Amino acid sequence: MNPILQSAVRIAVGLLFFQHGAEKLWGFAGGQIDHNFATLHGFAGPLEVVGGTLIIFGLFTRLAAFILCGQMAVAYFDQWAGRGLFPISNGGEEAVIFCFIWLWFVTAGSGSLSIDSLFSSESNLARTLGGWEPRGRAIARVILALLFTLHGYRHVFGLFPKSAGRAAVVPLAIDKLPAFVGWWEIVSGLLLLLGLFTHISAGITCIELAAAYLLESVPRGVWPLRNGGNETLVYLVFFLFLAVCGAGAFSLDSMRSQRAMKRSAANAAVGAG
Repeated sequence: MNPILQSAVRIAVGLLFFQHGAEKLWGFAGGQIDHNFATLHGFAGPLEVVGGTLIIFGLFTRLAAFILCGQMAVAYFDQWAGRGLFPISNGGEEAVIFCFIWLWFVTAGSGSLSIDSLFSSESNLARTLGGWEPRGRAIARVILALLFTLHGYRHVFGLFPKSAGRAAVVPLAIDKLPAFVGWWEIVSGLLLLLGLFTHISAGITCIELAAAYLLESVPRGVWPLRNGGNETLVYLVFFLFLAVCGAGAFSLDSMRSQRAMKRSAANAAVGAG
């Protein structure tokens, strides 16, 4: 695992998440202020600002990620789940993405560029959670790949229409690309779901996502929260991590690697004999 890239992903996702809290507390980027802290939506504002800040600086990263993971799960079932089965249609896609990214950070920790890394000793719990990082990465990979491939089915076959929250806001950048791109979204989503040829498929997908953001979101405005690019950027930074570091556990790539190692060991044993 690349600890510097891990830190870069943490900072990027933290900044993208922080926008939502800043919107609720201060009306960031023209958002609607909500100071009714007795409601779930209002209470989310300070939680997202404080939690996002901790994530950005890498302080108490695992604890902050655990709390934010729970918040996103509650938000999804409170606001979005009742509007339809699929997050891509019910408006809750971003909540699901963030939920599983935070779950991954519970296991992954902060990386090397963080305040947490300044403390030389790790607790037994932190070491145990760190050992689960390949599993946490795999769970996030499967969920994000599944969500991503649904955009391909929308592109190609017109499935999963925007029937709820997304119908009233700026369209996602990836949904504005030409329809033929959907075939790659279907193929790459399935490859990432299975963890097969992960470095290549994730790398090519990152090119598509970067193009979507530059061509569709940037002309709409500066802030990802308002230009339809927030989800696109979260997908991008996580898939970039997969392109460099691999699929993690529960993947066909890991099975292929283990078989190759066993064959090498067997060949070495035969040669030594």
